[in-house]
Amino acid sequence: MRQSLVIAAKAMDVAQQRMSFVANNLANINTPGYKKDTAYSTSFQDVVSRTISDLQSPEIPRDLIQSIDYSAGNYKYTGDKMNIGIDGDGFIKVQMPSGEAAYTRKGILSLNANKQLVIGNNLVLGENGPITLTSTDVAIDSRGIIHNIAGDRVGTLKITTFNQPYPLEKAGETLFVAKDGSVELPSTAEVRQQYLEESNVSSLSSMVEMITMMEIMRSY
Repeated sequence: MRQSLVIAAKAMDVAQQRMSFVANNLANINTPGYKKDTAYSTSFQDVVSRTISDLQSPEIPRDLIQSIDYSAGNYKYTGDKMNIGIDGDGFIKVQMPSGEAAYTRKGILSLNANKQLVIGNNLVLGENGPITLTSTDVAIDSRGIIHNIAGDRVGTLKITTFNQPYPLEKAGETLFVAKDGSVELPSTAEVRQQYLEESNVSSLSSMVEMITMMEIMRSY
């Protein structure tokens, strides 16, 4: 009896975790650069097939295995010179306030009080560290090279990637941090100025997420 209650409670916990992922995906449908979460867990059928010969020791369902869908979202033209989209396999390298390196595809650029290029509160890194600009009136080419209005080169975005599956973990809605021992690789992705990559939770996939949410509620 106690084991049955433990299994039921574990299954409910798994359902709650799945619901959290789905709700977060729906909440970020309009967040540029967001990558949706998917989750997998042991199914009831799998459990029964492995334990049918030993019914006295049923297996407790496993925790969810979180997976990140890195597929690209649609690219939206904004006309803003401080917006960039990364077209291809790559990430913008940034430095978080803690000093730790992170990676993102949310290309909403701005300048902080020190005229440093930032995405949110994170410093955008170039070949020689943080990038300082005197104006937002810049041109950014497909390789991430930044030129001022006079045509002078004033910085280069650090666009990098990793071997797949990506050794990354989420550190917020659109930030990722690399796992220990991960090796950065040069990226061949193209930078598209005046564009933003939209969330890969599309209007169509949001309907799927809603259906999944109802399925989880019934399961719970």
